[in-house]
Amino acid sequence: MSIEHPLALSAGLALLGLLGACGGGKSKTDVPTPTSPPSAQCAPAPSPNATANVRDAAYGAKGDGVTDDTAAIQKAVDAMAGTDGTVFLPAGTYMVNPAVSGNRGILLKSHMTFSMASGAVVKAIPTSASNYAILYVAGANHVNIVGGAIEGERSAHRGSTGEWGHGLSLSGAQAVVVEGVTSRECWGDGFYVAASTNVTFCSVVADHNRRQGLSITSVDGMVVRNSTFKNTAGTLPEDGLDIEPNAGDTVNNLLVTGCTFTNNAGFGLETGVPIAHTGAAFTTNITLDGNTFSGNGVGTLSTSPRGGIAASNCSGLRILNNTSLNNLGSGLLLREHADTFTASGNTLKGNQGDGLLVYLCDGGSITGNTVTGNTGHGIYPVNSTNLTITGNTVSGNGSTP
Repeated sequence: MSIEHPLALSAGLALLGLLGACGGGKSKTDVPTPTSPPSAQCAPAPSPNATANVRDAAYGAKGDGVTDDTAAIQKAVDAMAGTDGTVFLPAGTYMVNPAVSGNRGILLKSHMTFSMASGAVVKAIPTSASNYAILYVAGANHVNIVGGAIEGERSAHRGSTGEWGHGLSLSGAQAVVVEGVTSRECWGDGFYVAASTNVTFCSVVADHNRRQGLSITSVDGMVVRNSTFKNTAGTLPEDGLDIEPNAGDTVNNLLVTGCTFTNNAGFGLETGVPIAHTGAAFTTNITLDGNTFSGNGVGTLSTSPRGGIAASNCSGLRILNNTSLNNLGSGLLLREHADTFTASGNTLKGNQGDGLLVYLCDGGSITGNTVTGNTGHGIYPVNSTNLTITGNTVSGNGSTP
């Protein structure tokens, strides 16, 4: 992924150097027509009675934190593939080689549920591979992944390069529900979604992963609900959630709602296309509604402050009813053609930067927000045009306006 694109700004705005583009420029000829987002229902489809317990003699997993259980778990997955059955992992620590074949650990299949007990941990065996996934869903459909924890090997990683050691990776997947899963301590991202459709994440936790809590590079129809992204740190951009399509990719119909983003060294949430991919990658129909962002930006490796929410070069981004407080940088940062945005009903409080900074944008509605007690400005439009700013409560900020 292309991550960092510093921007030379005036002294007062030099803190902004982050990535470019959300909408990928003005050309929309290749952007898909928005369709309805997937159902926000969190519960995965119920599974029938067929179950493969990985501890059964037919499969032979140990879950003792020592034995390599990769082959045993894969055997159970293969047995349930296409049956709408369930692979079940009782409590225990299941050691998995994350780079067995094609840089993946366990390859999940279509029409199945992968269910982990609350005390079950799928843990990566230390490796020097720079690119891998502990659990991988590639080209499969109707997959449920429920409960338990995925644990990376960042503290014991045997190499020093790369940033793509992921906990759960989806690629070319369809109709996937991930519920109640924790992904932590990964060399790269806790969760990674690419080239997939109709994806639902509910009540997941990403904790202390090295690059991102969750990266989304290409998806059509996704809901992220009631989830927590925290303590991301180690290699840029260090975001809780990074929405960043690569060249030729589009993120379309994405709802992020009821989530918590806290203590990430980067932004809580960042959305954009790298400047180099402007016109070749897009985000469309993205809504951030009712999320909480706090304490982000502390200890960042970036040369410029990070904060709550950041977006750039977007068209039509909706930022509604969020709370962004006590972040190191701005509570909400919209820059470089984050055009025709809507920012409404948000509370931006106690941030060490500006409450709401709008830089080089054309068209936007800033209404009904509460912006108080920020070290910098309250609402600060800079070199921006066609903004509607009305009905906001702005008080007690360090600078005016």
